Amino acid sequence: MENSIKSKKSKILRDIEKCYGCRTCELACSFHHQRVFAPALSSIKISRSNQTGRLGWHIDSTCDSCVGEDQPLCVKFCSYGALEGGRAS
Repeated sequence: MENSIKSKKSKILRDIEKCYGCRTCELACSFHHQRVFAPALSSIKISRSNQTGRLGWHIDSTCDSCVGEDQPLCVKFCSYGALEGGRAS
C-alpha cells in the first residue's frame, strides 16, 4: 500500500499500482452519504492529470468510514482491490 489517507474516523489505504481511476469509490461514497450516485457529493475525490496521466486521490473530513456498514463502501466495491482499511482504532 503506497498511499494512506487518515482522518479521525478512518484510515483507508490506497495501492496506487492497482488504482485505475474508475471512480467507483466516489459513487459508493456518495450513495452512503446521500443515497444517490453523484461523485460531486462524495467524500473521496479522484483526479487525473492531463499532462502526466497521474492519479490524484483525496478524502475529506466528511468521511465517516461508512458508519452503519460492515466496512467502508469504497473498500467493499473497489473492483481492483486498490483500497483497504476502514475504521481507525
